[in-house]
Amino acid sequence: MKVHETDVTSLVFGLVFLSTALVWALVQWGVITVSMLPIAVPVVLVVVGVIGVVASVARVRAREDQAEL
Repeated sequence: MKVHETDVTSLVFGLVFLSTALVWALVQWGVITVSMLPIAVPVVLVVVGVIGVVASVARVRAREDQAEL
């Protein structure tokens, strides 16, 4: 089985689209209200950004580890 590197850009955009759908669904179900969106949307974006940074750092470290071998 061939191991592929993580495409961080695709990961981040996929998470943005997924979280957008999740926030929309939560509004439709009444779990959160429209007045909560100014807080919910930035929180979602920060979480997705942190995941992207962690994935990027992990990818760089994996490349460095392979280069040392």
